[in-house]
Amino acid sequence: MSSIVNMDTLGSAEFHTDPFPWAYYEGAFTDPDKLIEAFPTTGFEWHSQRRILEAIGKKGSDAWYQHNVATRALLELGETKPHEPGELDDIWLQVAEDLTSAEYRERLTDLTGVDVRGLQMQAHFWRFDEGAFFTPHVDKPHKIVTHLMYLTDNWTREMGGCFRVLSSDDPEDVHTEIPPTPNNSLVLRRTDNAWHSVSRIEMGGQRSRKLLQVWFWGE
Repeated sequence: MSSIVNMDTLGSAEFHTDPFPWAYYEGAFTDPDKLIEAFPTTGFEWHSQRRILEAIGKKGSDAWYQHNVATRALLELGETKPHEPGELDDIWLQVAEDLTSAEYRERLTDLTGVDVRGLQMQAHFWRFDEGAFFTPHVDKPHKIVTHLMYLTDNWTREMGGCFRVLSSDDPEDVHTEIPPTPNNSLVLRRTDNAWHSVSRIEMGGQRSRKLLQVWFWGE
């Protein structure tokens, strides 16, 4: 069976070093339309900070919207079998198989220059709802390599939710802005200056920014 994760486009992505190590490419999947249609709707949990803020009466505050994000596992940390597979379409089971393959790790190792072949991996579905955003931040040191694959249908830059590669911790110091249009993908290698953010999703659109996010974890 041919892979759903497009190994060829991943392997041919251009890797940048300015302002930190990252790559962008198109064509993350070989059948994105089917994946968009089959994107799961159950099993999501809201960001813990959102739940806390809601519990103390801060629902609708700026901080609450910052965490108006829900996630669902495809592969839990270090696991090779999909999480709750009975709730997933068969095509997502194939994606899980692709992600746990030796070829996928080889492609990312070659692209990033980081040997991820022996690292533990985790893959989650993410859903950013209206008003959601992420402020400038650098990932924690144990998050070595991150792979983002967007599956948001009919999205434009004006709708927000754009990934911003930043040259510093200044939110206006934008080096590159990438909208979450379907089948776009980003690979990030964690460094102390790998500042990035997500622009706020427009209000009232009743649309969600959807993606699959893969992490490789160090000690």
